[in-house]
Amino acid sequence: MTDGATAAEGPAGGLTDEESRAAMRSFLQRSEVRLSTIHRVAQALLGGSALVLLLPLFLRDAFPKVTTLLAGSLGTPAGRWAAAGLGVAAALCVLLPVAAVYLLIGDLLGFYFTSNTFGSPVAGTHGRVRFNPRFVLPGLGLPNDELSAGTEVLLEEGRGDEWTKSLLVPRTADDDGWRERFDVRMSEMWGLSVPGGPAGDDDRIRQRYRMAGLNRDRTLAHDVARTEALLAKHVLSIRIVVLRYTKALLMVIATTVATLLAAGIIDHAIAVDPTGGRFAAGFPARARFAVALVFALWAPVAARSVTAPLRWVHRHTPGVGAHRDVYADQLTTQFESAVLLGTLVGLGAAGMALVASGAEAGGTAGALAGAAGAAIAGVLWVLALRACRPTIRQMASAAKLTLTGREAPGTPKRGSDPGRGRLRQPEA
Repeated sequence: MTDGATAAEGPAGGLTDEESRAAMRSFLQRSEVRLSTIHRVAQALLGGSALVLLLPLFLRDAFPKVTTLLAGSLGTPAGRWAAAGLGVAAALCVLLPVAAVYLLIGDLLGFYFTSNTFGSPVAGTHGRVRFNPRFVLPGLGLPNDELSAGTEVLLEEGRGDEWTKSLLVPRTADDDGWRERFDVRMSEMWGLSVPGGPAGDDDRIRQRYRMAGLNRDRTLAHDVARTEALLAKHVLSIRIVVLRYTKALLMVIATTVATLLAAGIIDHAIAVDPTGGRFAAGFPARARFAVALVFALWAPVAARSVTAPLRWVHRHTPGVGAHRDVYADQLTTQFESAVLLGTLVGLGAAGMALVASGAEAGGTAGALAGAAGAAIAGVLWVLALRACRPTIRQMASAAKLTLTGREAPGTPKRGSDPGRGRLRQPEA
């Protein structure tokens, strides 16, 4: 074997440079298939996010019917307490799935786009960088080290073709100011200045490629490294998107059932009211009690729904560890922890409405019945969280971070242990 051949071989596998390059080309081909598969999943979720169209199904009945109930319950002190509790419970019942869909759309945007922030290379040109979002998949460019001297000349001729260049810049000087506006953008982002008119088109084309995620110094190894990072970003992002989608869908179903039941009870009260639904004597306390019971039972159902996806994942992929271990990664469980706090608040508000409505309908016995109904709903809420119980502190932190648009866990205070007090240790 010659010295040249020996130098070309790898130290471990005995691969030549050409074999390594062939392996990198094969890797890039497999990566394109993997990226295409992930994007098909995201595309299905993007179409499935149209579940927002289901929201009017229950919003149509929720707002007018619940408003009728609340307005007809303000005539007595007990009715006002019940109206306050029902208002909070109904608002949470409707707003939590809306928030889930809202965050799902944000996750999809985070999956499809990247920040692509630029800064001027000229010192002192301006004091800040420019935010220029682009599609997460960059433009595709042929690596420079894949070209021979002859094919490089042919490629440059093709790139200089007027029809090819016109795809990125106007073909004529009469461009309605496009060149001037683009030159201003380049100056603001990179501090660059180019000749005016068609004379500066080559520079403009290079910057258009740059804005699409392509740089001039491209190698096959560089493309492999970039594709590895791109795949990792997609895999990490798609898991959050899929989990958010399933949680949102299940919450929409739970809320739809609850609002339809509440609307049916209110419709019945309107039908039997002697004044034709004007409720001159106030909204019937018994019907209000039934609506409050519906919203109280919604809380454990919603809590079970939002925690179900991770429970199902663990059930269908058995391995080491327990389901409660997922709460060690607060990012994965941030949204459901925030929703659990919302369902707990809704349960408390509905319980207050149960007691107040029961007291108005049946005195002490009715109040006790309302307290019993609230207690049963509370027990069901606790049972719904079996083996996945975050602490109140963790739920409050997740709700705060979700409302402020930040990711869990929160930034620890100086001098504190980041892992201390975040999880409730399971009993032996």
